[in-house]
Amino acid sequence: MVYNLTSSTNIFESLSVLSSFNLAETIWEKYEKFAVPKIEESTLKLRGTLYYLKDISPKEANKELKMLNPIIPILCKLRSMIEPIDDREFHNFKITAMEFFDTVDFFQDNLQDIVSVHSSYEISLPALSEDWNSKEDQHWDNY
Repeated sequence: MVYNLTSSTNIFESLSVLSSFNLAETIWEKYEKFAVPKIEESTLKLRGTLYYLKDISPKEANKELKMLNPIIPILCKLRSMIEPIDDREFHNFKITAMEFFDTVDFFQDNLQDIVSVHSSYEISLPALSEDWNSKEDQHWDNY
């Protein structure tokens, strides 16, 4: 069974919700009732995709990582804006957003691990192929 990751979709959904956050917002309660469940849902979906990371190829991981990389600076900026908030009114939103940011970081780290394991093989491939085709190693051609 081939499983396609939908992490980018989940991250984009929360990104759109988080980017509309504003401390001076006059309709905070309505925004919080809308935003917190959306962010929690995206966090849960993203955590669910972590289970399937063991089944993806390094090429697929690299593709996901390339889609995620442009989003990371935006998420970092949003995180730096939300993290220092100590107001009790924003506590639930802050906790939910920080869990989302941590999940995205963990997801990105796992993707990078998958890609880096494979990249060492790809880097060594030219050297291995040269060595493999050398005259000293022609006895390996019988295998």
